[in-house]
Amino acid sequence: MTAADWNIACDWFDSFRFVFSVLAATWIFARGSATRRTRYSLWLSIIMAVGTLLAIANPLYVGLGAVVSLSWLSQSNFVRIWIATVFLLALAAIKLCRRTSWTNAMSRWMMGLCVERFITSFVHNWLFLVIVKDFEADHPLAYMGISLFAYVMFLGAAALWLAPLFVRDVMPHTPGRAMCLLYALGFVGLYVVTNASMGISESYIGTLRSLIGGDAEGERLLGFILYFSTGMAGLMAVLIFLFQYAIYHTLELQQESMLLEVLAEQKSRQFDTISANIDYINRKSHDLKHQIDALEYMEGSRRSELVKEVRESLTVYDATANTGNDALDTLITERNFFCARNNIRMTCSLAGCDWSAIDVVDLYTILGNALDNACDYVMRFDDVDKRVISVSARQRGKLIVLSVDNHFEGELTMVDGLPETTKTDTFAHGLGLKSIRRIAKRYGGDVLVTAIPPIFTVQVSLLVK
Repeated sequence: MTAADWNIACDWFDSFRFVFSVLAATWIFARGSATRRTRYSLWLSIIMAVGTLLAIANPLYVGLGAVVSLSWLSQSNFVRIWIATVFLLALAAIKLCRRTSWTNAMSRWMMGLCVERFITSFVHNWLFLVIVKDFEADHPLAYMGISLFAYVMFLGAAALWLAPLFVRDVMPHTPGRAMCLLYALGFVGLYVVTNASMGISESYIGTLRSLIGGDAEGERLLGFILYFSTGMAGLMAVLIFLFQYAIYHTLELQQESMLLEVLAEQKSRQFDTISANIDYINRKSHDLKHQIDALEYMEGSRRSELVKEVRESLTVYDATANTGNDALDTLITERNFFCARNNIRMTCSLAGCDWSAIDVVDLYTILGNALDNACDYVMRFDDVDKRVISVSARQRGKLIVLSVDNHFEGELTMVDGLPETTKTDTFAHGLGLKSIRRIAKRYGGDVLVTAIPPIFTVQVSLLVK
């Protein structure tokens, strides 16, 4: 192959290197944060096909521009548009392939772009544009091999040590203007600096070198300029990544603080429930003792009536659940006692689902909060026929759908898909529903709240492995 042929081969290699290193970097940060969509393989194939077309388009346009004058779109403008398109394709890949919110998708996208820009600036560009200037032209095959090895090694390091730091989805699921503006500014900043760096290193340096005519002092100055220009995008990427790290861990601390609030409330409620259950059992035991004593002196129909009353009294002790999960059985049994004390009729159908696939704390938080809200609402009714709660679950494949229904009257205002609280402690109630949604999102599911009289429903979908 001639030098011109090797030069064309390197252009094709660089085009594919850029496209697929951007896609690989964003995939590293997105892969563990959300579950796959139903048509994951189809969308992934489409993304790879579009990426391949983009990788082919760049060297083709450059080659065409060398033969035909394309005044309507200069080569530099085409490359700018091409780079922006590749960056945006990576964002589309996350949203199309993963069940995740826009805020989480954009967060993972920006982290991936930052890692790719860091590798390109501080490894590829410094090595082949500054340290060994003519290595690509003199040893094209070695250049491609070393570049490929460097990208695989650094992307692998990012997958091993950086991506695990961001494994949880802590981003708000409803993006606000401030968050969207923040990501937009970060992307624009990185994009502008990338183009400026590329323009300086590929265009202006060559022009300046021809002007200084081999002067040693001028060459040293050009070396400093080249170091700075090639490192600008990498430095910008590091700053954005560190800022993203700070945002992520601030939100993570906020979530942990909110979870502690929920756990503290649940602990207090559990203590009150246990105390009330003990009281209730003691009263029932005392009543049963007198009823059994009275049976000795009764005959006929009155004796039969009293036996019936005793049996009904004993049903409360048969309130233990059998869902196949010990933690869930404990929670349902506890709520059964609570409902019996407060004249609430609760029906439960939770058997047949793979509850072991869901973390115990997550399961307790979801069902505990949903049942607490339902009990609090129906206890406002004096009519015991309206004190009704139904708990059910069904599983199809990997999807578990849990529903908690209760009697409902009136109208409800929805805020961000969740109802406004009717409790005095608005913070704790809103926090409980938000906790349910956050857990559902982490399992690749969601929460659907409907309020159509006479039924209020909280439906939680969870994808299990």
